[in-house]
Amino acid sequence: MSIYVSEFAHLQYIVFPLIRNNTALQRIREEFSERCYPIEGDVGLDSCKKNIELTIKKYTNKIDILINNAGIPGGEYQIDKVNTSEVYDLFNIHCLGIIRTVQATLPFLFNSSNPRIINVSSRLGSLSKMASGEFKDRHFSYSYRIAKAAQNMLSICLHNELNSKGIHVSVIHPGRLKTDSGSSDADMEAFEAAELIFRWIQTLNKENSCQYVQPFFKELKW
Repeated sequence: MSIYVSEFAHLQYIVFPLIRNNTALQRIREEFSERCYPIEGDVGLDSCKKNIELTIKKYTNKIDILINNAGIPGGEYQIDKVNTSEVYDLFNIHCLGIIRTVQATLPFLFNSSNPRIINVSSRLGSLSKMASGEFKDRHFSYSYRIAKAAQNMLSICLHNELNSKGIHVSVIHPGRLKTDSGSSDADMEAFEAAELIFRWIQTLNKENSCQYVQPFFKELKW
């Protein structure tokens, strides 16, 4: 989270990071004391919408960019062991969470001259890649793949509705990132991906909406 905040705050953007707990919120406030207004809320709960709306309204009547990057990993990769509660938890964060943040920010996006919604997805949500057998025997969880595929469909639905109203919607696979939940073939630091994503976002408008890309700006198949 702080990597994205740093990239945008450095270039004088006003940033509204959504933070799940008070400890992390205080840390963000200390690290970014200017032009950063953290919002305490959980995208897994409907209550986050009101927190988002009220905080943004205190400082502005518009936002230019909504980045949905909240995510949690799954575990089970064998159908006889799949826990439906885990599937729901990931669907709730990766898919329903985006519905909540879009609903909360839509009035502010409509006031922007170039509004953009960026959903951070994964190569594992690509139906074409899964069908090709590219990830066969890699033991990626059912819940994560299902949730990311649903997120991609949601992004297409958002594009179909919002592009005619001037809002760009696209999806990005940030790369194989070296994080706590990263895959075994991870080869990119999170800060590198953040820099690439930041530069890419500057090129977006409603005319190139509904892209599914990776950080090297290669368009992927859904």
